[in-house]
Amino acid sequence: MSVLVNQSSFSNWLPGGISNFSGTLNYAFDFVYKGKEWAWTTNVIGALGYAKTQGRKRFQKTEDQLEVQSQFARTSKRAWDVAFSFNLKTQHLAAFEEKQDQDQQALTRISGFFSPAYLRLGAGFRHQKSEKFQIEINPIMARLIIVDKAFTQNLPADATYFGVAAGQTVRWEAGGAVNMQSKLTLAENITWANRLNLVSNFLEEAKNVDVDFISTFNLRVNDYLSTVFEIQWVYDDNALADLQTRQVFGLSIQVPL
Repeated sequence: MSVLVNQSSFSNWLPGGISNFSGTLNYAFDFVYKGKEWAWTTNVIGALGYAKTQGRKRFQKTEDQLEVQSQFARTSKRAWDVAFSFNLKTQHLAAFEEKQDQDQQALTRISGFFSPAYLRLGAGFRHQKSEKFQIEINPIMARLIIVDKAFTQNLPADATYFGVAAGQTVRWEAGGAVNMQSKLTLAENITWANRLNLVSNFLEEAKNVDVDFISTFNLRVNDYLSTVFEIQWVYDDNALADLQTRQVFGLSIQVPL
């Protein structure tokens, strides 16, 4: 578990600037079982961050991610093993959009816990012969996108909310998926980790592949402090027909449990 902090302060600073402070709580838990023939691994990854900017009365959410990934695989000396996987992606808290309404700021809730929630089940093959690299190919995949009906009940008939049709709460997809993870040690105190998820819905526009790629550089100062640079690219035309980008840079403080 770690806390990522950023802070800027200005006083009588002629070039200009706005004082601000932001913090993000990151956590990751791994649960591993390894038997003679089967291995079961579950990873829980989460991040929740807020920022306070001079001139604003309320904190603004800067990051919110919650992911559970579980894999059940047969272990052998072969290059590829049979594997089954479960993945859940959602967020912890609601997100709001600020709109100016007659000289007053109004808040509109645009998402929330389990709105959306992506649940995916897959079956296929896994290649993992070291801790540095793993790839899983699921030629059989089912995915549910779940939302609260409050977000779809007033939608126009031809509109969707994260792909879920007006008046509905669930979208069903079936297709294939590819998951890749790697972790490299670039120097004694520098690591580079990557996670790539590709999902294709064979039932509708299979060529529109959903992409979620996260790349993280970690420069460790000591056992408690490190500098983190992370960038994430997401493409999901059900949510937004454009590339989404998230970038984080800051000082990470490790919190022992």
